[in-house]
Amino acid sequence: MTLRSLPGTTALALSLSATSLLAAVTPEDVWQAWQDAGLGVGSVITSDSAVRDGDSLVVSNVALGDGAGLVITLGSITFTDNGDGTVSVALPDSFAVTMTDPTTAGDAASVPSAMSAEVTMPGATIAASGTPDAIVYDTDVPEVGIKFDGSDSANLGATTTLEAKLFGVQVHSEMLGGQADSYQEDLSVKSAVITATGSDPANATDYTLAANLADFYTTAKMSVPKGSSADSFGVALAKGLTMGSQFGMGASTFDLSSTQNGTATKISGSLKDGMIDVGADAGKVSYYNIFNGLEVAIASADLPVANAAFGLGKAELHLVVPVLKSDAPADFTFLFNLTDLSFAEDIWAMIDPGKALKHDPATVVVDTYGQVTLAQDLSADAAAVTAADPNAVGQLNALEVPAIRLKAGGAELTAQGGFSFDNSDMTTFAGIPAPTGKIDIKATGVNALVDALVTMGVLGKDQADQGRMMLAIFANTSTTADEITSTLEFKDKHFFANGQQLQ
Repeated sequence: MTLRSLPGTTALALSLSATSLLAAVTPEDVWQAWQDAGLGVGSVITSDSAVRDGDSLVVSNVALGDGAGLVITLGSITFTDNGDGTVSVALPDSFAVTMTDPTTAGDAASVPSAMSAEVTMPGATIAASGTPDAIVYDTDVPEVGIKFDGSDSANLGATTTLEAKLFGVQVHSEMLGGQADSYQEDLSVKSAVITATGSDPANATDYTLAANLADFYTTAKMSVPKGSSADSFGVALAKGLTMGSQFGMGASTFDLSSTQNGTATKISGSLKDGMIDVGADAGKVSYYNIFNGLEVAIASADLPVANAAFGLGKAELHLVVPVLKSDAPADFTFLFNLTDLSFAEDIWAMIDPGKALKHDPATVVVDTYGQVTLAQDLSADAAAVTAADPNAVGQLNALEVPAIRLKAGGAELTAQGGFSFDNSDMTTFAGIPAPTGKIDIKATGVNALVDALVTMGVLGKDQADQGRMMLAIFANTSTTADEITSTLEFKDKHFFANGQQLQ
């Protein structure tokens, strides 16, 4: 989290809260923790005074600044001791945020880029608990409103405005010490409505945006071993660094309209749900995303078709990659999934005007996992990934293929199998570690697809015939259906296709 980012800044301002019955903090503890948290992200929290008034600590004219043009003016804040080890924090119902470009300071001929925002959050309930060294914060805000206004000195007259309303906002955050410095934050938003407008007279451009989000959430966790905060990522990872973040959303929609030099463009879209997860721990990094039910429609006079719409049932990517050198095999994962990719008939009419192909949704799935032994730290030498010698990176020990699926134009191919590799034998298969294992392949509708491509002129008849002849060497063809099957196997340092030894 950084104070250069308004979402991170707002989260800091909102999330300083918590509940705990087993420990105690005072108003002074919480106020000091706020100031320390600001310094931890390169910002300074200032105030005119901090005065005790009975059970409350009243801090007046509180402001956050990062020294690079960002200022958040919070006004007066009251920290109240509840008598049970918790502290209630009362923030103003609204506060102001301003940001200017420091590079224009002192330039009388320049109008500085500027942004101002007003944040409102009436009815916020905030509490803090724990211990002075490990304060936990929780915040519950029925409604948050954010209004931005911005201008650009590099392009005089360009303006941007944005308004967002967030409903049902809850934030939980905590920072703990011990053998490692750990931080965790969870934020959820029941629903959000976002509108934005912008104009750039110099380029004859303007736009409007409206978006609706449901069930938005983010989580972030990090544990940094003591004494490793200044280490490189790879060194810290080897010492036990763990980190992870995730964000997701439910049903969401957006509508964007823009005009450039008199040409109007409209883009609308919807999403059923989606999620992204990123992490690093135990010598590996991971990435996972999944988005379901994406629909996008584009209309513009600049496009060759009236309706440039497409849909996607599922988009999924999963990567787990070891990054630290090790003498023992480490697991990896690669999954790529695009399911039910469809296009509007206007787009198909441009690609396939004769309707030679079937216009069914397309699917591409590549699901694999296995083990590798790294010869060096990838985090320390990224160039090793593209080295000409595969052994500069490490050795592939095993590869499992639970599923490969390709579906398009009425044809479908599926495959599954697995292999192990003998890295002591790099000669039998010309520089590739000798594999053992097999993969089973099945394809349907291939001949019909090839015929359609010949009809469209994409593929020559001679090329198609040569391809069919080559395919016959490796596959069994059904006599009653447009179906072929094949088993490709590596065994005893030989290669077999459907039981026939080819090498």
